[in-house]
Amino acid sequence: MPVVRVARMLSAVTFGFLYCVVCVTGCGNSGQVTEAQDNHSTEATAASSAEEIETEHSENNPDQKNTERVTYQSGMEIGAIPLPFEVSDVTGPNKGKTLCYRCLYGERPVVGVFVRELDESTTKLIQELDAEVDAHQDEKLAAFVVMLTETPAEVKSNLEKIAAKYQIQHVPLTVYEGATGPPGYNVKQDASVNVMMWEGVVKANRAYQAGQLKPEEIKEVIADTKLIIH
Repeated sequence: MPVVRVARMLSAVTFGFLYCVVCVTGCGNSGQVTEAQDNHSTEATAASSAEEIETEHSENNPDQKNTERVTYQSGMEIGAIPLPFEVSDVTGPNKGKTLCYRCLYGERPVVGVFVRELDESTTKLIQELDAEVDAHQDEKLAAFVVMLTETPAEVKSNLEKIAAKYQIQHVPLTVYEGATGPPGYNVKQDASVNVMMWEGVVKANRAYQAGQLKPEEIKEVIADTKLIIH
């Protein structure tokens, strides 16, 4: 067996072990800073292991595409397991709390939107997604927006204004402190918007650089929700 293959298998085992540890120690303590976030060394190891697993997955499925039309690659591979991470909630029922939405929503169909700027197109996407979640309450569809930033205090007021202006009621707007994003999610530095959908595992992923998110792309994102709702 090639050495690289063995190394990747060992990385996968390490990643699985770390995931179990994070779930046990982090998901049961929403509202407090998780041990995984405090321990930067553990985060780095988990992120590295996640990348190994996703590389292996990609090599085994060379013809696989996340969606029918992908113009830019960022985020987790199809079939990956989203790791727990905490955010500061700015709007919605949990406003003012620090919690893990990955943990809170559990095995429900979930849309996670990671953004670095809130321009007109991104705001329109949030509006459309809010309406989609409202229309699929029976299927327990859930979604949340994560603003990736090094200065969370500076963006919170803007998120509040957007939620109030467009009456966003079903999609919490949150902040993650760190422009690189949570470990294992692999949001590229030049990704302006990265939408990942999962139901236990990732089933859809679309990412856009600045200026790429247009009305047609928004329609495609909303259409992807059919992959996680039944």
